[in-house]
Amino acid sequence: MRIKLAAIPLAVTLPLSLAACSGSSADDASSDDAIQVGFLAPAPRNDGGFTQYALAGVEKAVEAGGMELTSIVDNAAESQEQIEGLQTLAANNDIVVADGAVLNKAVAVVAPKYPDTHFILVASDLEEYAENVSSVTVAVGLDALVAGAVASMRSESKKIGMIAGPEVPSSTAWYYGMKQGAAIENPQTEVFQAYTNDYNDVGKAKQAAEAMIANGADQLLSDLDSGSEGIYQAAGAAEGIEVYNVFALHCDENPNIVGSGVVSWSDVLESTVTEAAADELPAGAISFGLKSGALSFQFCEGKASEEEIALVEDITGRISDGSITPEEGVLLPRPSYDFEQR
Repeated sequence: MRIKLAAIPLAVTLPLSLAACSGSSADDASSDDAIQVGFLAPAPRNDGGFTQYALAGVEKAVEAGGMELTSIVDNAAESQEQIEGLQTLAANNDIVVADGAVLNKAVAVVAPKYPDTHFILVASDLEEYAENVSSVTVAVGLDALVAGAVASMRSESKKIGMIAGPEVPSSTAWYYGMKQGAAIENPQTEVFQAYTNDYNDVGKAKQAAEAMIANGADQLLSDLDSGSEGIYQAAGAAEGIEVYNVFALHCDENPNIVGSGVVSWSDVLESTVTEAAADELPAGAISFGLKSGALSFQFCEGKASEEEIALVEDITGRISDGSITPEEGVLLPRPSYDFEQR
């Protein structure tokens, strides 16, 4: 299901290089002392995945908390665009949400210049502690453990694969999690990985999926946004190929979809922006795990057997009680500074 986001008028002047790909929101009637929030992402705001869900959570927090969403900058794909966009947002907002793992370097450059602005860095950590930065991650590798076990059980060839955009820790965690989960179900299962370097490029995703299918993979997980369409196309042109999503269930988009490692980024962003507005969000790193309710593996209706449902419950329970220990790469590297596991 795609979330529809309202069109938002421009409220602040943005660098010329960003103006064509940016939009923003502001209610002229809002209080002058309302907490102001800005949002920047390297992907389109309506990507049907990570960015769209995160932005929806920010909007919920703003609406419920009487804040003001002054600006949305999306499609900031280049590093200089990201730095310039964050600088403009930081100069005009109390809270700036930097939505994407690739933004950690831009945040590290910009945040020290604006000590009175609270930055929320999403899906990545900084290399060093910053007093005005809260990095928010989700332990997606735990979801991937369950997905890998399910995919291994359903695979006829015992070959499965994961396709992602940039090769960043938040994406490689899906691969390492699937690899460990598949081995728990069947040590003989082979797990492939591929990176297109773009969450929304349909053509590259299709090529990567076709290559995996040619190598015998019959279960494919898409850690992509609108680029998932390329995987659907490749799966539809072959026989016996099944697909898994991340972030949310997209069962109505393609008949080959089995389920999803659901990540409630909307809920995570709603809660963290609300905490930041109340001056209750700590600086440092915050990770949301299974116990937080931010993660779960879910099947599309009618796709799962009783045995597969039991497998999901078993693996999830064993992760939660600590009897399954995540292997290297499944969890994001824990930073050396202040860290909170939720």
